Amino acid sequence: METSDHTSKQKIKVGIPRALHYYRYFPFWKKLLEELDVEIVLSPPTNKKIVEEGVTHGFGELCIPVKIYYGHVLKLVRDNPDLDYIFVPRYVAEVKEAYFCPKFLSLPDVIKILPGIPKILNFEVNVKEFPIATSAIELGKEVGRTQNQALNAYREAQKYFDEYHRFLREGASVNHALRLVQRNLPFKLPKKKSKGDIRFLLLGHAYNLFDTFINLDFQKKLKDQGVDVITIENLPEFIFKEPVIVNPRGGGLRNYWKHEEEIMQSIRYFMREGRDEIDGVIFLISFACGPDSLISELIMRDMKVVGLPFLEITMDEHSGEAGLLTRVESFVEMVRRKKKKLMLESNKAKSVKSL
Repeated sequence: METSDHTSKQKIKVGIPRALHYYRYFPFWKKLLEELDVEIVLSPPTNKKIVEEGVTHGFGELCIPVKIYYGHVLKLVRDNPDLDYIFVPRYVAEVKEAYFCPKFLSLPDVIKILPGIPKILNFEVNVKEFPIATSAIELGKEVGRTQNQALNAYREAQKYFDEYHRFLREGASVNHALRLVQRNLPFKLPKKKSKGDIRFLLLGHAYNLFDTFINLDFQKKLKDQGVDVITIENLPEFIFKEPVIVNPRGGGLRNYWKHEEEIMQSIRYFMREGRDEIDGVIFLISFACGPDSLISELIMRDMKVVGLPFLEITMDEHSGEAGLLTRVESFVEMVRRKKKKLMLESNKAKSVKSL
């Protein structure tokens, strides 16, 4: 019996680890690959077994997000032996003035040495050397598509990614938005819940802020204590247009790292015109992350200058829930008392002035 081309020709199956840049670029990747008629297989959300396996294959100096990435790759390969590729993009430079962390630059090369890995489907972003559209063309060739098909897929992916970012700037959380992307649902804000009495800026890399297993569902802990949370993804676009110059009087230094630059740009905004929009800042950092450790010191000094409460929390595979909850509860209570005291003093000053 003769089968039709439609049934006999299977789609190329590509696995995407739900880790690292997934939390930042997945909407773009998903649209790009689907427009290229590729079937996507996602690894499950991070769990204890994935972390343990990733830690086993990662050496000690690696930060926990990279170890988790190893675990996700191995989980994908084990559960999906029919995968044609693992999608491991190489992010070198998204802007001409800064680089990504070296661990991201070398990621496709490192993943190849893990046991039983299928072919790596690479997608290199390095605008210092060539446009992203060039990478899309190369990606299209790898999966058997023409240049025109690849460019059309890239344009559609970029359009969808812009829509996704507009949705985040409207106030949507990244985790909510990613769920809509996964389910192919339209971008729609959830029903408004009761507002908290204090508001925090939550800083950190997306894979630290939105992987609810490794951060012990940190945002929920804050919301349970009556705290509203905003992240960099919710901030207006204009904040990230002007570079941050560190120590301008001493000759001035620009940030070498892309993600750290965005964190510093957001802090600059809240030091200036946005000072009254938040009541405190929390910075989630992975243990052994050198760039974050450096800018955390700068941010702490800046927060002292403007009087904004600041808390740094360092995470690794040994982080415990009890200790984390105690620190968060203490910080929230301190900020809440400070805010009430300032409000009482302000009201007292107004009443005295009116006499």
